Amino acid sequence: MTAFHDLRTYLDYLRKKDDLLEINDEISTKYEIVALTRQSSDIEGPALLFNNVKGYDYPVLSGLFGAERRVSEAFGVSTSEFHNFYVENERKVIKPTLVEDAPCQEIVLKGDDIDLTKLPILTHYERDGGAYVTAGLQMSKNPDTGERNVSIHRMLLLGKDKLTVYAPPGRHLGRIIQRNEDNGEGTEIVTAIGNAPALSIASQARVPMGYDEIDVAGGLLGESVPMTKCVSLDQEVPAYTEIVIEGKTIPHERAMDGPFGEYPGTYSRAAEAPVLQVTAITMRKKPFYTNALTGMPMTENHWMMKPAVQALAFEEAYKICPEVVDLNVTNGGTTRHHIIVSIKKRHESEARNLIAGLLAGPIGVKLVVVVDEDIDVHDTEMVEWAVNNRFQAGKDLVVIPNLYSPTLDPSAPAHRASDKMGMDATAPYGKLDDFKAAYTPGIENIRLEDYMKK
Repeated sequence: MTAFHDLRTYLDYLRKKDDLLEINDEISTKYEIVALTRQSSDIEGPALLFNNVKGYDYPVLSGLFGAERRVSEAFGVSTSEFHNFYVENERKVIKPTLVEDAPCQEIVLKGDDIDLTKLPILTHYERDGGAYVTAGLQMSKNPDTGERNVSIHRMLLLGKDKLTVYAPPGRHLGRIIQRNEDNGEGTEIVTAIGNAPALSIASQARVPMGYDEIDVAGGLLGESVPMTKCVSLDQEVPAYTEIVIEGKTIPHERAMDGPFGEYPGTYSRAAEAPVLQVTAITMRKKPFYTNALTGMPMTENHWMMKPAVQALAFEEAYKICPEVVDLNVTNGGTTRHHIIVSIKKRHESEARNLIAGLLAGPIGVKLVVVVDEDIDVHDTEMVEWAVNNRFQAGKDLVVIPNLYSPTLDPSAPAHRASDKMGMDATAPYGKLDDFKAAYTPGIENIRLEDYMKK
């Protein structure tokens, strides 16, 4: 099996696997689609395609990546192999190819024909500020270099031809908007909704500003991504996208955005966000709208983030400690803020160095637990056992107050800041044998099930 280069082809594959549930009963965009997506995500159930959306002409796809297996299968790779696959291919740059007569422009709407309210944009949570676009890939260009940036940011529906773009200043798109506004200019942004899986996963890559995520998608796919020129912007968009929203931010104009139920599982605060003036909408014939659920882990947002965060965390950890054995960015830490890492200890202070480096690094980590090489970092019971037997708070706890942290944390002491903590749950250097679990010799050679069969 190879990677899927088109979302429709991937959905056909999921149908054959009975991993796509099509719902033909009438369903509402306000809460109902999200409620069913939440329930499917909680059991890593099927992706959901709603064919009869009340008041709208377009079907809605939701929960596409609501199960870990669907992230890896989109690339023709097993779940157990996907981390290594992602690490090996994330930086294999393959530039896109420009094509004409792209399917994403089979229908073109401009001027008075622009009407975002005809799209089945969902309302997710009780206290949300309104209906949000959540699965759109926003593409823009750095005004200083012309290099493309691709990311996903929520967009609040403001009217027929306006949306917010919630891109905080610390994010790459936020910086691009600020740099354009320094010169009194708006930012051209094309939002692609309904894309080949590789494009959505590549948008989460933790690559430096100036690194084109479309190139990353090409590397993950193993071939060039076909792109086409926009109809109203000096930008390009993936040729097989289902629905495209083209627009330009209005310099220095802001609208209140939020609250919104975000990836930590809590509501983000209401804040001012740039306003996008829509200049065109294009789409394929018989398109479907795609929604991405976020909120309490695990959702598709978390499964989409995890490969890139895990790869970056391993890279950062290895810089500090080349004896890293394994690493887990935990689900309970919303696949971003809690890390468990095992090491082959070579120095008494090695774990503390690793804790300090990861807490101060670019990931936004709030808690780091370091364990010895004999502990499975993916077995939370085993990790807790190590903390119980190898950790003393008086000497093994590291607390660093009020560090910069690009997180959405309601407990934070200040906006985009956090107190951080590390736990050195490793045995004293050279004494690991004194802290190992009790062992019965030969237990691996005798099996109870053999006797049960008799």
